[in-house]
Amino acid sequence: MGNLFISFTIAVSAAVGLVSLSRAFDLEFYTSRTLPLIPILYAIIYEVLDRKKTGRTRTSSSAPVRQNVKVESPAIGRGLSMERVLMDVGVSFAVKFLIEMFLFTLFLRFSGQSFSEAYGPFSIETVGRFLRGDHPWFSGNGGIVLLSLVAIITCFITGLWIGYTSEGRAILEGVLAGAAVTIVMSMTNMLILYRKIEMVTERFVDSMGYAVRAGFLVVLALQVLLYGLWSGVVQMGKADRAMQRIEKKARKRPKR
Repeated sequence: MGNLFISFTIAVSAAVGLVSLSRAFDLEFYTSRTLPLIPILYAIIYEVLDRKKTGRTRTSSSAPVRQNVKVESPAIGRGLSMERVLMDVGVSFAVKFLIEMFLFTLFLRFSGQSFSEAYGPFSIETVGRFLRGDHPWFSGNGGIVLLSLVAIITCFITGLWIGYTSEGRAILEGVLAGAAVTIVMSMTNMLILYRKIEMVTERFVDSMGYAVRAGFLVVLALQVLLYGLWSGVVQMGKADRAMQRIEKKARKRPKR
């Protein structure tokens, strides 16, 4: 668990340091091109720390309970493929769509409007509106709040899916899936939320005297870090519970 937060902190610190150095040496143009590498740095740092920790654990495994227990550590790249990443994106989009269908049902129930009054006559364009998430309640004052809730819940459930089903390193899969999800979701109503985050980020950067225009890159980095962090936390929790069950069975095993 500690490695996840250490790697997260190092990656964020690297991003802050990169922006500071770019301002000092007048390299804002190059910074905007290198910021997408920060999430990948996050995954690399975690893998290095985890390898060192695993190596120390193997050499010092003298506990009596674990002497007779075989634990197979997953390979770094095992189970990680383009199909897995596409499946993660599909799960993320399906979760988002189901949440919006739930909100759609609540909207019709409490607004008193009929489907045709809210969306007009049904046509192929109506299907496109639903896929894009172009719903009337997202245009109000609470639209950003609702979109933020949908984004957080989608990240939470997708991270659970990756953490529980990944056969390799869930954090690396989460990083790749988070990048793909961000790009796909930018073609839906999530673009409104992304633009809001971009505006807030650019205002904050301007208030500090910086001139970096990297709003979408900040959105990408934030979502990638969250997907990777949460997926890794879930997988580590799953591994810890599995280890506890193995140790519990080993303690109950009668001694010969």
